[in-house]
Amino acid sequence: MYPFISRQAMRNGRKKPVERHDALILMGKAPLTGTVKTRLCPPLSGREAAALYACLLEDVAEEAGRIRGVRRLLFYTPPESGNRFRSETFAAFRLRPQSGTGLGGRMESAMDEAFACGARKVVVIGSDCPALSADRIRGAFRELSNAAGVVFGPAVDGGYYLLGAVAPVPCLFRDIEWGGPAVLGDSVMRCRDAGIPYALLPPESDVDTAEDLASLRRWLRTHTHPACPRTRKWLGATLRNPE
Repeated sequence: MYPFISRQAMRNGRKKPVERHDALILMGKAPLTGTVKTRLCPPLSGREAAALYACLLEDVAEEAGRIRGVRRLLFYTPPESGNRFRSETFAAFRLRPQSGTGLGGRMESAMDEAFACGARKVVVIGSDCPALSADRIRGAFRELSNAAGVVFGPAVDGGYYLLGAVAPVPCLFRDIEWGGPAVLGDSVMRCRDAGIPYALLPPESDVDTAEDLASLRRWLRTHTHPACPRTRKWLGATLRNPE
């Protein structure tokens, strides 16, 4: 099988092969007070919400680092915050600034960049789902290797904690009411209308509200995997009283 040759390289007269690979994208924000997990305030202060977000992000990055055979990309925002992610925790990731308008625009831009760099399959995750394991992410890539053109990880609040695709899917990012309860349903309907075969992974909970935080504490008491070491330690030290 011949390696893929980019059109730009051919136009320039250079037969420069583009390495074909699978890509795992982690969408992350710098954990700045007042900019992350604001729906957790109250019961948390802005500083506490930022600290919790940092723990969630680093735990997800560590779990994703267990996956072999994929190119890992961390798309971060704001654009000037790149140095915040130059630590051992994110060493397995190639760092890229986010671009695009709104959540949908940023995800679309990240996926488009990955495909343009030679990705065959792209899976996008965030840091809101502590239950997201390396095995679950591998399962998403398996679905894309089989019949699915798109794969979703449904969140119990009506959104999704994971999105994967085998090609750019602009219809999934535009005119969506992000954060609303119909995100997953609308996205699935768009796949059906476009004739795109899709697969659904098991549902999990995001951590966005005070109720979610209480559910997370209960979940951590009954689950040991994923390990979530930073999140467990932070919750144990900060929220000592039972919910």
